[in-house]
Formats: sequence, C-alpha cells, structure tokens
Amino acid sequence: MKKLILLLIGALTTSIFAQVGLKGGSDGLHQQNATSLGQWTLSGGIGGEFSADSWYMVKDGYYIYPNGKRSTLDLISPSISTNVHVAFGVLDFWDIGIVVPLYYDMVYPTHNISSHLDGGGIGDLEMWMKFRVPLSDKNVFSLAALFQATAPTGKKGVGMHPRQVWHINSWGTTDAYTANDWVFIGNLIGTFDFTKKQVPLRWNMNIGFAGALNEGANALTWGTGLNVLPHSYFDLFVEASGETRVEKTRIPREFLDDPMRLTPGVRFHLPAGVDLALGMDIGVNAFRNPSFNYNKDNGYPIVREKNGEILRYETVSTAHYAVSALLTWKMALKNKDSDGDGVFDKFDVCFHTPKGVAVDSVGCPLDSDGDGIPDFLDKCADTPKGLAVDSTGCLLDADGDGVLNVDDQCPNTPEGVSVDATGCPIDTDKDGVPDEKDKCPNTAAGVSVDEFGCPLDTDGDGVTDHLDKCPNTPLNTPVDANGCPSDQDNDGVPDHLDKCPNTPPGTPVDSTGCPPDFDQDGVPNHLDKCPNSKPGDVVDSTGCVMDSDKDGVPDAIDMCPHTLSGVKVDEKGCPINKKQDLSQLNKGINFKTGSKRLTNASYATLDDVVTLLRQIPAANLEVQGHTDKTGKEKTNLELSQERAQTVMDYFVKKGISENRIRAIGYGSERPIADNKTKAGRDTNRRVELIPFE
Repeated sequence: MKKLILLLIGALTTSIFAQVGLKGGSDGLHQQNATSLGQWTLSGGIGGEFSADSWYMVKDGYYIYPNGKRSTLDLISPSISTNVHVAFGVLDFWDIGIVVPLYYDMVYPTHNISSHLDGGGIGDLEMWMKFRVPLSDKNVFSLAALFQATAPTGKKGVGMHPRQVWHINSWGTTDAYTANDWVFIGNLIGTFDFTKKQVPLRWNMNIGFAGALNEGANALTWGTGLNVLPHSYFDLFVEASGETRVEKTRIPREFLDDPMRLTPGVRFHLPAGVDLALGMDIGVNAFRNPSFNYNKDNGYPIVREKNGEILRYETVSTAHYAVSALLTWKMALKNKDSDGDGVFDKFDVCFHTPKGVAVDSVGCPLDSDGDGIPDFLDKCADTPKGLAVDSTGCLLDADGDGVLNVDDQCPNTPEGVSVDATGCPIDTDKDGVPDEKDKCPNTAAGVSVDEFGCPLDTDGDGVTDHLDKCPNTPLNTPVDANGCPSDQDNDGVPDHLDKCPNTPPGTPVDSTGCPPDFDQDGVPNHLDKCPNSKPGDVVDSTGCVMDSDKDGVPDAIDMCPHTLSGVKVDEKGCPINKKQDLSQLNKGINFKTGSKRLTNASYATLDDVVTLLRQIPAANLEVQGHTDKTGKEKTNLELSQERAQTVMDYFVKKGISENRIRAIGYGSERPIADNKTKAGRDTNRRVELIPFE
C-alpha cells in the first residue's frame, strides 16, 4: 500500500513533464530547432512523461521462481520518465548543456513478491552542444548541428521498458535505464521560421544517427514539428518523432515496432522567461496494435536472469497513450547594451536605436518638440505643439498639394491636382468640375455638365441639351443639327423608320415611308398598270401578270411555259397542234444507250421541229442535253454535250441557221426525277428544246 501511495504521488507530480529531443528546446515537446539561446544566457528546467498503459510493458509477461513455478505479471504497470536539464549560451551561435534522466517503473507479479524490475533510478547522463550556422536574421531558413554523448551512468537490473532503442543489444540482456556503454549522437536540424514574413508558422525538422561503442544498437533519430503561433503568449503544435534501429539485434528489427509517436499540444510563454508545454503522446503502435488485437510478435521479448530466477516479458515500442509536459526557464547572466546607447537591454524600451543617436533615460531617441518624430529624423524640430506632422516632423500636408492642413479647405485633394490658395482644385469655367478632370474646360456659363465637365446630352444624339430642339430622341436615332430625327427624302417619315428612304419628291407614302401598293404585288400604285392583281399573281415591272411566252395564258397557270410565239394554244397554254408543242416533241428525241447516236424513231420528231422553225422564223432554240446520275460526272457531262450537239447539227443540216440554235450539255446536274429508280433515271436521260431570244 505504501508503494502504491508513493506511485500515485509520483504520477501526480510528474505527469505534467515530458521528455524532449533537445531537453528544454524552445518549440513544442520533442522538437529540435535551429535557434540558439544567445551569448551568456542560462536555461534550465524539468520534463517528463507518464503512462499507465498496460500494453506498454507487461503484456504476456511472467515471472519464474527458482522452483520453476510461473507467475503472471500485473497488467497495471505505470511508467515515469523525467529529466532535469541545464543549458548555457557560450556564444550567440554556440550552446552547451547537460541532461540528467530519472526513471521509475512499477512492475509486480500477481503474487505480492518483489520483482527485479520494480523501482526507479538514474538514466545515462547526456551532454550536448549545438552550433547554429550564422545566417542572416532575415532568412526564413536556419540550420544547426547538434552533437550529444551519453555516459553509461544508468542503473542496471531495474526497470522493464527500454527508454531508448539503442539500449537493445545483440547478445545479452537489455537494461531499461542504460545502454551499458557510451553512445554518440549527431543531428542535423533545419527550421523554416515564417514569422519573419508575418506568417504565424514555424516548421522544424531533424535527422541524426546514434552510434553505440559496443553493446547498444546503432539507430537513426528523426523528428518534425509544425508550430502555429496565434498569439505571443502561446503556441499550438503537432509533431512526430521516432528512433529506428539500423543494425540487427537479438530482438528482430521491424520498422513499425521501433519507437514512433505523434504529439499534439500547446506551449505557454509565461512572464520572467518561463515556458510551460503540455501534450499527449500517441504511439504509432496504437494504430497498428490496438488493445483488442495485440500481436506479441510485434513487441520486444526481454529475458532477464538473476540468482537462478528467470523473468520474461513482452513490451511494445512505446506506450499507446501518455501524458507529457515541459517546464523551462531562461535568463541573461550579463547586462547587455545591444544598440550601444548607454542603456542596458533590460531597461531599454527602444533596444534597436541607431548608433550615435541621443536617447532619454529609457533608451529612446529624444523628441524635443514632442511631435512623435525623434530629433535625428525631425526636419522641423520646432513644430508648435498639437499640430499634425508628417514622417519628417514637418507640418502635415496630407494630400500633398502644397497647402498645409491648417489652411487646406479641401484636405483630400487627389495627388497631382492643381489647387488654389485654399487647397481646392482649380475650376476655370466654374462648372463644378476641376480643371484636372474637365475635358471641356471652356463650357459656357450656366450650361449643365456631366462628371467630365462637358455639356449634357441626355438623349445621346450628339447634340447637347442646350441646343437640342428634340431632347427626347430615341437612342441611336440619326438626327439633324437641331437634334431632331433626320428625313432625307422629305416624305414626312424619319429616316430611322423609313423603309424606303429614297422616295422621289411628291410621291405619296404610307407610315413606313414607302409608296402604297394596294394589290400587294410589289409594284407601287403610281407605277402599277394593273392595280387590281389577284393575291399571289406573279407580275412584271408594270404590275401586270407575267406571261413569259406571250401566249395569253399567265405563267401561274401555263402548263406549257415555253410555247413559241404565234402558236395557237388552249386554255392551259399548250399548243393545240401537238407537233408545235415543244414539251411533247422533247419526248420523241432519244438516243441509243451510252451513245450520241439518235434512234431511228427520233428523226420524225426532229423533222417536225425543223418544220416548226421554218414556220416561225423568229424562233430560236436552245438544245439542252441531260443524263442520269449513273457513272462519272465528267463522262455524263461530255455525253450530254455530244447529244445536244448531234441534235443541233441535224437542224443545221436541214437548213436552220446556226444563229438560231445553240447546244448545251448539263450532265446530271438538273434531274427532274429520282435517280434511285430505273423509271426516274430513264426520265432524267433526255433532250429539252427551250426557246431563247
């Protein structure tokens, strides 16, 4: 019971402490950074880690008595790791330090018999020095090297969980608190401090190597941490750290079994140089080996023998969960006067005063006239009290127009604008728009102007309001010099509405400016010789119904629109004498397949055409040759031309003048039936006789 009470007291007093990479470092808990303490600065503190995680040490462990009897180890096995650390800044870039670790493990068999592992003791003494590369303070990135050495001062034969991975050796038992040999560690540290660019972030990273002289396991050490600095009084951080063996040991190596942990936390910056950091350590093994799925093969099997007694236990690499914390304090041991103004830094309110500048008792530059501008920058050292001044200590001219604020009636004049004696922009034509913006600087008095000082043109017709006789003209309407809509043909309809803008003078027009056309045949009334045409009739330029072949039958109902002049026709416009009907004669002209040779039956039809041409000497005919779509178009075109020429040659041979006949082959480009059917193709292979003048 007494030991249990002591354990609880120890847990309460040390659970706020944690181990750190660089014991007492200025960021997070386990982070190392590339900053240094500064010359003649002393730092000290205590840190530690507390865990009561039963998976940490004794899962599957047992104790063997000299008589061979086994006793299972207690599952509740708290573990405490603490350290006391001191560091000193030798130079601005060189720090040295020492760390004394203290450990305690509580391990009992199920029977109340003292265990060799129960108890506490000192760990291996650690000495270190760090060198920071002296880069410019303005650089975001900084670099440092850390060198550590641990002496084999740790207590042997006590404790259950190895505190460092290099405590594990290749041939004998492993002690929890010591490596049993000297270990030398080197780390390279990099820091990205974005606070130098006004971004509240700092990122640290380190990687190193731990080498043991004889017994311990050589290992890599590594870590990284991201710190968010929302306020000068505290930081928020999350960090990852670990140790990884790089040589074979008696305990098999497995990357994920070596110590690795994530640590979220907060670090407070208290008065008098005191820092307090709190965090929660989460072992990576908490994700790999949760309590409901423990695999003993992933742990460290430790066997220890003493006085014939054997103890064996399984321990995982790190606790699943642990509480960690750090308390540090630092102070400067020597009074410094960094800016050389005669006032020590601890009393200096203005500790970056330029050299040679006279200062007051608190180290701030003198300001004789009390205008807020120190004398060494004040170009107007006798400014009356209470008046606003600029960065040079002279009376303020906020808008830079040459008129001081005390006299300026327009204190917000834009830069570069010419002003009068009162500091207001000059307005020569008194239209309310300063000359600097006035695009019409000579506007007549009393004329309304826009923001650019030009006379208003409300309807945007190009004629200013004071001259516009039609001030409400629709937008984009062409106007005359008076601002009224223009009417070029003077027909009473403005041009923008006039669909017939060139109507002859005196011609009556409708509302669109066009001459009326009552019968809607496209010929205006004043030119229409047939003003009562029926709707839909095709008319000529005189407004009368079209009759192309002048046979007295309008084209609209003429079934034979190519009748020769003088031929008598029926009511459909077709010749009464079928031998005078060209549409019928066309059907009798045929050729042998694929040839320009006429069929024998075609000559009678051609003779009828010759007779018709002799009867009507004024008639002229165009012989058109046509083919279907079959074959190549070039061949079709040549064949159609040859057939048309054959017919023409026959007419000429019969005494018809060449001037009255012309032959044209159109190939397949003018079909009158569907080329996809045989009947259609037969119809498309034809010769047509068309009159021409």
